[in-house]
Amino acid sequence: MLVDQQKFIAWVRRLYLADPGAVSSIAWRKLKNMLRECGTHQIDSELGKALYAVRHNQLLFYWSDQAERWLLPPEEMAQLDFLVLHESYYPLVAAELRGFTLDVTYPLFYDHSRSFTRRLSTLYRLVPFDFGQSSDFAAAAEIINRTNSGYLVSPQRLRRWTEEQGFDPSLWVFAKEPCSDAAVGIAISCYDPELQETDLDWFFVHPDHQGQGVGRLLVEETLARCLPKSHLVRVSGIADEFYLKCGFQRHHKWIILRRE
Repeated sequence: MLVDQQKFIAWVRRLYLADPGAVSSIAWRKLKNMLRECGTHQIDSELGKALYAVRHNQLLFYWSDQAERWLLPPEEMAQLDFLVLHESYYPLVAAELRGFTLDVTYPLFYDHSRSFTRRLSTLYRLVPFDFGQSSDFAAAAEIINRTNSGYLVSPQRLRRWTEEQGFDPSLWVFAKEPCSDAAVGIAISCYDPELQETDLDWFFVHPDHQGQGVGRLLVEETLARCLPKSHLVRVSGIADEFYLKCGFQRHHKWIILRRE
């Protein structure tokens, strides 16, 4: 049955606090905003309880107290062309999902039991982002657009990010060459004070300076800034050996399915 969206989000929030990696492949701030765009549903039956959220034939959230059976109605399943599923649910419906392509993602969480040490660099210096300077937005966009990530952003789009929920000016940092003062790397992360959660979002290094420790320098600087105030520090949707070396751990696997 369709249920009140705010009540649904409150239920999911409690589940997320208990085990973030098992409930969402993305940070709570992003998940909450996504759920606000969905129809939110609850199933209560003799078979068990489930919560799920659908937007335009996309199953963007599913949770159930049943590990042995899938509770989403068959008629609802037949309409879906996109699903995001925790690894524990996928085997329950894998046989039904013919004609779908499959991707795997591993949200990474920082290991708070790890002894954190920040290394210094003589090749680069770390500089706070100056939000009053248009040149800083242009420099950040230039770095992002020069990488092979596939992302293209404008300075205007970056400026709009400062108006979004999760904006934390302390988590925007440049790496620059000391001699030329040229920006060679940019770190942009978000902080959610509601759950004390930091989402390490964007780390980009100019192609001419990749492989020289700039990325790790920026990650460690971001960790130094966010760890004192964060209960959770995560990287959403990236299974990258680089982040594992920086102290992050895999806890769960998520399956993303798209109809061919």
